Amino acid sequence: MISEKVYHPNSPLDQYVDTIWLGQAPSLDITSSHHAAMFTELIFNYGDTFQLTGQNIENFNSQFVHYIISGLKTEPFQTTISGTYNSVGLILKPFCFGILKDNLGTKDLKHVSELIYESVFDSSTPDFRKLESAILSLFHKTQIDSDLINFEHFTSREKTRNGLMNDFNRSISISPKSFIKKFKRHYQITPNEYLRLKKINQSIKLIQNKKSMKLTEIALESGFYDQSHFIRNFKKYCGYSPKEHFEHILR
Repeated sequence: MISEKVYHPNSPLDQYVDTIWLGQAPSLDITSSHHAAMFTELIFNYGDTFQLTGQNIENFNSQFVHYIISGLKTEPFQTTISGTYNSVGLILKPFCFGILKDNLGTKDLKHVSELIYESVFDSSTPDFRKLESAILSLFHKTQIDSDLINFEHFTSREKTRNGLMNDFNRSISISPKSFIKKFKRHYQITPNEYLRLKKINQSIKLIQNKKSMKLTEIALESGFYDQSHFIRNFKKYCGYSPKEHFEHILR
């Protein structure tokens, strides 16, 4: 039997972490595929095999925990779990990959992993307040880059469209080349790839919430200029067509 819990952290941790999930099972054997998502993820695996296969994935093994950092992607990825399942995952803001990569293998991360284990697996009831405090220590020395904050704010209030990046580049003081370099360090993909990823994830939400919409309508509402452009990008980021996704959720 699988035991799973989901928790949404409070301020100030919610600047970095959207969701904390806990998973436990005495034995689990599963392989699954996932579309490219809009988040970075940090997984603390205290069980047996937990493997992610795909782009922008970093692994580090210590004496009793396996760390996995999974960044943004432009293609699908796979998860394989087998044996004892004892894991804690953080669904993070997209820009957190660079912060976490700098902490991989450090004493700070090791200390956090020990506190997480004590908070979750060494007690009958997870102590989420203690868990939040432990996780926040990973970010307490970090100041979020102002250009990245401006990018997130700009793209959240503007509909994804042609020329969006040109408009944003005029609003910041560094060159487009410098911004792309900074962006890739934190997000692992380019700004334009990020905007396409955002459009794909928007289209997935529309398909799930508005099952009666036509593909052309979904394509245009998601920011694609025609249906063929939409289908081509959807297949690249998801591994299947929008029609196949429609059919899957209607089963």
